Amino acid sequence: MKIRTASRILVSGAFFVAALIGSDVTAQTGAPNKVGQHAVAEQNPACQRVISECKNLGFIVGQWKKDNGLWKDCFDPVVKSGGSPTRDGQPITVPVSSSDVETCRAALSHHKHVQ
Repeated sequence: MKIRTASRILVSGAFFVAALIGSDVTAQTGAPNKVGQHAVAEQNPACQRVISECKNLGFIVGQWKKDNGLWKDCFDPVVKSGGSPTRDGQPITVPVSSSDVETCRAALSHHKHVQ
């Protein structure tokens, strides 16, 4: 019985130490523990409609330096600031309903407050 108890204590202790080391490494490396707002937007039906319309207008992920980025140049102005995106300095109308914009904005706001 004594050997069995000792081995249980050692196994439990080793597990505990490994868990502590793992959490310390995660804290030091800054491993992401939050879901990005883009991921939240891509999962929300109202936000998906905004994203789809932005893509239909030719906005592309990663082309923000060319004033043609999906997120910075189309999605963010429509959803986050309530404005309209521009291309070459001219405003572009994104054909989405105001209810989709409000629903998407609420989903993103809820995500911020939950974290």
